[in-house]
Amino acid sequence: MLREEKKARARTAMADAAAGLFAANGYDAVAMTQVARAAGVSEQTLYNYFPTKESLVFDQAELFETTMLQMLATRDGDVLSVYRRWLDAFLLGPAARRALENPGGMVRLVAGSDTLRRVLLDLAHGVSTTLAERLVRDESYPRPAATAFADALLGVFVRTVLRLGTAGNARAIPAITRQAHDSLEALRPLVRS
Repeated sequence: MLREEKKARARTAMADAAAGLFAANGYDAVAMTQVARAAGVSEQTLYNYFPTKESLVFDQAELFETTMLQMLATRDGDVLSVYRRWLDAFLLGPAARRALENPGGMVRLVAGSDTLRRVLLDLAHGVSTTLAERLVRDESYPRPAATAFADALLGVFVRTVLRLGTAGNARAIPAITRQAHDSLEALRPLVRS
């Protein structure tokens, strides 16, 4: 366990160093060599943990997918209600405030970069595909309905990230939360009973 903790700390230190550089200089202006230097590691070590510069921004991507799928697998309520609780826990609430306060974090960086928006869309597409498979397998959704529902759910996530990224300050969080909840409720007819 000690080795895993050490790796997790090293990974966090590298991601934090990158976030600081991205905040100070902008995403496009930062090179991987600068991140390695700021983190106090070799370039090869950095690449072992983060194979691309984009992966430094989306360092929580695995957690994003696993927490959502775990919550849906062990859910209490319908898929839409569980997804809403996950979105509130993962992206809204206290997480939204932290995101707005971190100019070098994913939410702020995605809002200012076409490249990172495309990466976010690719990430959402991959998670949507996995979610659709789960809806077919575990909820007996017909494949077309599962795909449409999963795409729509992840679309709400992407739109919420973009709204947060362009928000001026934390006073915008309640309105962004309402927009996300309203969008999810519009999907209620797609929920299978």
